[in-house]
Amino acid sequence: MRDRWLILGIAVVVIFVLWRASYVPPGYETIHYETVPVLPVEQYNPPLIEIWEAMESEIPFDNETATGARLDMSFDPNGSFTVIRFHFFADMAGEPWVHSAFVIRNGSAYLSSQRLDYRPPHAHPLEVLSAVDSIPFDEISYGERGMNLAVFYHEQNRTYDDTYKNIYAVLDGTLRPLEFISFATPEVWHTVEIYPIPEPVAIMPNGEPEDPERSAIRIDEDPRALVVFPPREIALAERAAYAETLGTERV
Repeated sequence: MRDRWLILGIAVVVIFVLWRASYVPPGYETIHYETVPVLPVEQYNPPLIEIWEAMESEIPFDNETATGARLDMSFDPNGSFTVIRFHFFADMAGEPWVHSAFVIRNGSAYLSSQRLDYRPPHAHPLEVLSAVDSIPFDEISYGERGMNLAVFYHEQNRTYDDTYKNIYAVLDGTLRPLEFISFATPEVWHTVEIYPIPEPVAIMPNGEPEDPERSAIRIDEDPRALVVFPPREIALAERAAYAETLGTERV
């Protein structure tokens, strides 16, 4: 009898160990999709809408629940993208997941989904992609190292003025400079911020930077950085004033 209970106890321990080894917490369960769509690669024309179409084709998410997109990307000095990172939240089979696309410069898009118990109350992802897609990238100067782009969400009232050196509206397919723009709306709005890729910082063996006087530059302090407001944000703005322009040079 004693041996029977001992065997039963060992069996329970073994089952528990195997269960723990195979159990994946919901927040970490990840699906990597085998299909790797290849998206078109064109100078000044990143495949933003094509990313959405590829994800719709490969991932069985509920489009009506899609929200909370995040997008950042990098461009080389010639205006061609080098990497695009995009993710958004949408349910699958009634449960919340976050879906991601990682696109490299040859157009290969690596897709994945991760279970995550979170549903942010932001705009539909296609709205964000369309906003960035409306930017005339051929009007931007990319400098010697290229530029980064990121989309930021805002939920508070705010005014942009000459503190920010380069603020622009997307108007009729062009970038039009603004003198100021202010928001006082209960809706979530966003900015597209484009800024130079910084030079690498040399680190000495002791872990300190080689140039101790060098420090990071904020976007609003960098004269080369752009803050861009897509058409939806212009419509949401409480006030906006356009600056006078003298030509059509790249910004």
